Amino acid sequence: MGSKNEPAFILSSVTDISTVEKHLASLRDLLQHCINDEPDTSSLGFLAPLTDHTADSYWLELTSTVTGPDATTTLLIATPPGSDKVVATVQLARMPKETHTFKGEIRKLMVHPDYRRHGLGKWMMDEVERIAREEFALEMLLLDTSKETPAREFYLKTGWTEWGICPNYAKSSSGVKHDCCFFVKDLV
Repeated sequence: MGSKNEPAFILSSVTDISTVEKHLASLRDLLQHCINDEPDTSSLGFLAPLTDHTADSYWLELTSTVTGPDATTTLLIATPPGSDKVVATVQLARMPKETHTFKGEIRKLMVHPDYRRHGLGKWMMDEVERIAREEFALEMLLLDTSKETPAREFYLKTGWTEWGICPNYAKSSSGVKHDCCFFVKDLV
């Protein structure tokens, strides 16, 4: 993502609680920006205004799924070189059912507003897809997003196939029900 000598961002996989604790303030800030700045187009599962307590609780509770030998979620974070500020995240959730182990779900791709429109979201998605394919031998990825969010166009442009729309599926962060688009991507 950066020059040949220095990357624009450092991508890390969160594997322990100390990493979450180290980055908790910037993880909270990122989540709050993604919820509170544009609540009409945010579809991340939280109502605005998102409090510090709720944001911190989300990240701390998530650690139980990303740490240890029974981890079912991979959490990737992007930071600028020389900084601990998390500017983007994405999650890969693996399916525990034996008949579903070939697929995963992409959750909560978030890019800080100050870092959008520079390819960071695409880079994060490319990396999480690579990890799904190479580290977990997944064959299919799924995700969903609001029909009214700019994320829908992003996924359509990056090779995802929209396979359905469910009316009034969820609420935006402003509390208004919206249609949800479902996407799939084959990795084989």
